[in-house]
Amino acid sequence: MLNSLRNVTFIKAMMWIVAFAFVGLIVFEWGADFSGRSGDGPVGDAVGSINGRKISYQEFEEALRNAYQQAKTEQNPEPELAPLIRHTWDRMVAQTLFAQQIEKLDISVSDQEVDFINRVQPAEWVKGQEVFQTEGSFDPAKYSQFLDDPGTYSDPQRKQFVLGAEFAARQALLSQKLQEMIAGGVRVTTSEVRQAYADENEKVKVEYAGIESRSIEDSLVSVSNDEIQSYYVEHKDEYNQAAAVKAAFVTFSKTPSEQDKADTESEIRTLLEEVRGGEDFARLARNNSDDPGSARKGGDLGFFKRGQMVKAFEDTAFSLEPGQISEPFQTRFGWHILKVESRKGASDSLQVRARHILLKIDAGRNTLYDLRLQAEEFRDRAIEDGFDVVAQQMDLKPQESGFITAGGFFPLLQNRTAGLVNNFLNSSEGTLSNTIETDQGIYIFSLVAKRDKGPQPLEEVHTRILTKLKTDKKVELAASRMEPVLSDVEGGQTMKNASESRGLEYKVSKPINRTGFLPGVGGRNAFVSTAFQLEPDQLSKVVKTDRGAYILRVIEREAVDETGFQTAADALTQKLLGQKRNETFSAWFTDLRGNSDIIDNRHRFYSNF
Repeated sequence: MLNSLRNVTFIKAMMWIVAFAFVGLIVFEWGADFSGRSGDGPVGDAVGSINGRKISYQEFEEALRNAYQQAKTEQNPEPELAPLIRHTWDRMVAQTLFAQQIEKLDISVSDQEVDFINRVQPAEWVKGQEVFQTEGSFDPAKYSQFLDDPGTYSDPQRKQFVLGAEFAARQALLSQKLQEMIAGGVRVTTSEVRQAYADENEKVKVEYAGIESRSIEDSLVSVSNDEIQSYYVEHKDEYNQAAAVKAAFVTFSKTPSEQDKADTESEIRTLLEEVRGGEDFARLARNNSDDPGSARKGGDLGFFKRGQMVKAFEDTAFSLEPGQISEPFQTRFGWHILKVESRKGASDSLQVRARHILLKIDAGRNTLYDLRLQAEEFRDRAIEDGFDVVAQQMDLKPQESGFITAGGFFPLLQNRTAGLVNNFLNSSEGTLSNTIETDQGIYIFSLVAKRDKGPQPLEEVHTRILTKLKTDKKVELAASRMEPVLSDVEGGQTMKNASESRGLEYKVSKPINRTGFLPGVGGRNAFVSTAFQLEPDQLSKVVKTDRGAYILRVIEREAVDETGFQTAADALTQKLLGQKRNETFSAWFTDLRGNSDIIDNRHRFYSNF
């Protein structure tokens, strides 16, 4: 085992893991780890600051590089940078705030505590090392043997490994003690556990009839402008909005050229020649196909029948015998070659199993190079002469985004929305973005207007309020129409006869719990809560929800099984306790962050995040 730990490759891997573990992501879970880092960066080189503690560009870049390398290892060869910038910032804010609170609350751990937790519950990257495992599972005895060996501490590399493991253990303990201090006093009562069990396991079956608000014609209700104005004034806080920006943008679409189309056709024909020359079809598909779902399976699409594929693909597949390979053919997805592996079924139910290689017809390297030059030329000229002027000169048609917030989602930008918005919120009108490139095109944005946070103007929410008030009036009208039905049932008619005689649909539900959902009624509303308040065979009054008005009667009630509750009580208690502690700690952190002096200058260093 010790020889394995002297292996250079192993040591380098461990040093990388240790380094990254120091800046691991904060996860709001009960018992989650965190790591803090001290030291101030240069004032003029600050990506931001947290309560006066500056985050230098160099420090942020180092953390970002670590996150990038980790994502590259775990996810894909080229992770997107924008979400990594956001996550790295959020992590560093959390780390710093936690470290400041640990210092403020004078939380500490002893060397004995660190040694104990490092032996019995070391970091995951320690437990994952094969030299400390037996039959694929972490073996504490092997790890303790390593820790107790004097030779471990005379070897600088192995000693550094232990120091890294102890650092991780210390951070875990500090995190745990902080969380215990904040949320350790949270308790779960027996009544809360019993109620949670009842919410899932107590059930009722009801008969009901009702009128949905959407069935009432608009012409039967009216809403005045005065009513809309009054509602807006009384509920203005409901229409608060974040700061937002409006931007104009031009698009340089990644449209393949005629040469790109010809090159793709030539490439697919070359692959066909390789297949016919004896190359393995599956290997070529794995290495060349642009269909990621089938490429990793050697192009295998499994069995399919007629009607499941686009027509050109289907016609080709069903025209071939097993073992035959098609000529190149084109669909809206690109160029294909196809090999039929087998067939099964009669002619009217025939299925084909096939492999294919897909080459998408995308803009090629030269096309993209020219497109990027055009985009950069536009931006350079627009800075000098103006966005609209240059757009007209270059025969481009600007579009407008409407107001977008940092927390919103603009389809062209996807997860880069926040970066553009944050940048523009700190800029003046007319500011241009850098070129922003996606799979579909290259975009340049120009700031048109900014909007401060606060209530949306009445004109922007007028339609929403009108719809809300109309729905409310329709529900009231539905309730008034249900009153005669209720009277008939109270007078002795069956609910079925009373409702159907008025053209209303009568229904009987399946057994539902408190979180259940009924078509046309919804869930977690007054209807469901009323159902659980009624005794068997008890008739309700008219019940109004945001969907309509109803009457109901409980037909059956499935009571909570006491034996089942006692069996589940301990596990449910721990689940609820974890949830409450997590909610408490998360609420504490949200409040802590909201009351902290956090300066975010990322927009000065990164254009897209």
